[in-house]
Amino acid sequence: MIGTKKLSTIRKQIEKALASTGVDPIQRLERQIASAKRKGESTGVMEGLKRFLESPEKRKLRKHGVGVKKSARQGR
Repeated sequence: MIGTKKLSTIRKQIEKALASTGVDPIQRLERQIASAKRKGESTGVMEGLKRFLESPEKRKLRKHGVGVKKSARQGR
């Protein structure tokens, strides 16, 4: 269960766990995927994890309160 963890926190934890061997996490996943494909095993989860790690982190855009509040307009 993921719960209330941020996606960036999960990404960092996965990268740390995969990099514990000192090898680039994406290269390690590529090797595991290639090995699994040669053996005829399923690679869906590993390929999804690789895409997740390769995807750029998205920044949350904040909406600025540009408009006038309804109560302020009524005071005119």
